[in-house]
Amino acid sequence: MVTGSVSVNFYLNSLNSLRLSSRNNKDLTAISLFSGGGGLDLGLSLAGFYFKYANDEVKYYCDTIAHNFPDCITEAKDVRELKGLEIKKLINSNNIALIAGGPPCQSFSILGKRESFTDLRGQLVFEYIRLINEIKPKAFVFENVPGLLTLNKGKDWEKLYYHFKSETGYDIHTDILNAADYGVPQIRKRLFVVGFIQPAEFQFPKPLYRDSSSLDLLEQHLPEWIPSKLALEYVDGLPNQDIRIHGDRVRSRYEKIPPGGRDKVDHTDRIDPEKPSGTVLVGSKAGGGRPHIHPYLHRHITVREAARLQSFPDWYTFLGTSTAQYRQVGNAVPPLLGLAVGKSIQYALQNLSEKELIV
Repeated sequence: MVTGSVSVNFYLNSLNSLRLSSRNNKDLTAISLFSGGGGLDLGLSLAGFYFKYANDEVKYYCDTIAHNFPDCITEAKDVRELKGLEIKKLINSNNIALIAGGPPCQSFSILGKRESFTDLRGQLVFEYIRLINEIKPKAFVFENVPGLLTLNKGKDWEKLYYHFKSETGYDIHTDILNAADYGVPQIRKRLFVVGFIQPAEFQFPKPLYRDSSSLDLLEQHLPEWIPSKLALEYVDGLPNQDIRIHGDRVRSRYEKIPPGGRDKVDHTDRIDPEKPSGTVLVGSKAGGGRPHIHPYLHRHITVREAARLQSFPDWYTFLGTSTAQYRQVGNAVPPLLGLAVGKSIQYALQNLSEKELIV
């Protein structure tokens, strides 16, 4: 039995009790762009949105989405080839509540080379804006890495914010949220941009958990962040649990790394089981993107263990090669973070529904 301020079974039991609704809510029809492994889609679905269409240019991402969202139409297609009218016809709906997506963050990430909007992937964000204008959803949610705010001394963010505001005409709200504040056993900060077709009474979700070192009196009633050890129990026999075999030299090196320490050779962090893990990473040109080292075992964490740290339920399965599975998990928005944001968006949309929406 693992002891701590949170029951050993609390995190896993609550996580695996999450289920997608089988009800097709036409008032909350959603479209996903740059879907990746589906973390944001899953969180928003748990909040009540019903995804009828998902797009990503990578086929194995679409395979994962189709496997976990059997009622969702998926297209492995370059976003520049998409047309808003064609998507509406495909899903037989003009009443779109939400467009969700995070265009590739490699150009914006502190782990990448920070090519910014001069890089083709960075320019894809403007395709996202184009499709918002063509589809005219009641709301949209864009997510990316916080490094986008400081890229090119903040000039790129000013440019992007201007395009969101002026080209769409939507009521724009922005914030940086930490996944650990919403029940995810991982420190992971993401930038969110939420827009509404009309001015909305929207507030980003308030934290549900707190850092144990926080001195903020307004947060003292909150439970402490969930430690990573709770995500790493009882994984035998689960899907995506293939264990990577390391050579003797690597295992010997890992044996000497304390919890919270770092391997100086491959720049891999060892998880401190008493704290939320560091950000679950995916490989990058700049290095430092290998999976974390398990806190007790002298190996990298598995795809399933990484997914647990990201707050994916055990029933959510990732398809593709092992590398593809790690990439899907490492690039994902933690579903519990998406759930919190989704609830706030849905609340604002309920208030908007009492007014006349001009679409």
